[in-house]
Amino acid sequence: PDEANPMLGWRGIKRELDQPDILKAEFKAIKKLHEQGYTNIGVMLPLLHKPSELHEAKEIAKSVGLIPHVDVEFGMMVETPASAIIIEDFIAEGLDFVSFGTNDLTQYTLALDRNNELVAKHYTEAHPAVLKLIMNVIEKCNEAGVTTSICGQAGSKPEIVEKLVEAGISSISANTDAVATIRKLVAKVEKRIMLDAARKALKDE
Repeated sequence: PDEANPMLGWRGIKRELDQPDILKAEFKAIKKLHEQGYTNIGVMLPLLHKPSELHEAKEIAKSVGLIPHVDVEFGMMVETPASAIIIEDFIAEGLDFVSFGTNDLTQYTLALDRNNELVAKHYTEAHPAVLKLIMNVIEKCNEAGVTTSICGQAGSKPEIVEKLVEAGISSISANTDAVATIRKLVAKVEKRIMLDAARKALKDE
C-alpha cells in the first residue's frame, strides 16, 4: 500500500498477522524442511512490540503442524524500543533466541531516519540509549538461557563489539571486510575476561 511513513507502517509481524494465509504458507514450507531432516532452521519474527504477537504467530504455526520449540526454534528480532524494554515478557511467552536489528532499533530509539542525509550525522548505534536497551536484553536473555546475536552495522564496529562481548552476547555478525578485525577483537576481549575471572578466583581463595 501507499503509506506516508512506511518505516512506521504496515510491515513486519503486523503485516504477517493481518495476512495469516501467507504466514501459514511460510510455516508449511518450514515444516516441510523439518520433515526432510533439516535441523538448522529457526523462525525469527520481525518488528514485534507486544508478546501477544509472538503468541499469535506460534498458534498459527501449531495450526499447520509446526510445533514451536520442538520442531523448530522460535525467536524474534529486537528492533523496537518496546520489545527491548519488556523483553522479560517475551521471554515468559517463550523464546529460544533473539537477534538485534540495530539499524531499525537505532532509528526508532533516536527518532532519526537512517536514510535521511540531513540527520545522518546524528545517527549512531553507539548512543547510550541504544546500548542500554541492548545490554538490558542481553542480561535478561542470559539469565533465561536465551541466545543473543546481532546484525546490522553495529556488529562491524569495534567500539560496540567490545561492549557486546563484555555483556555476554552469544554471537556477532559482521560485514565481510570487518570479519578478521572483529574476530581478533572478540578473542582479545574474551581472553581478558577469562584472565580477570581467574585472577579474581585466585584472590578469593
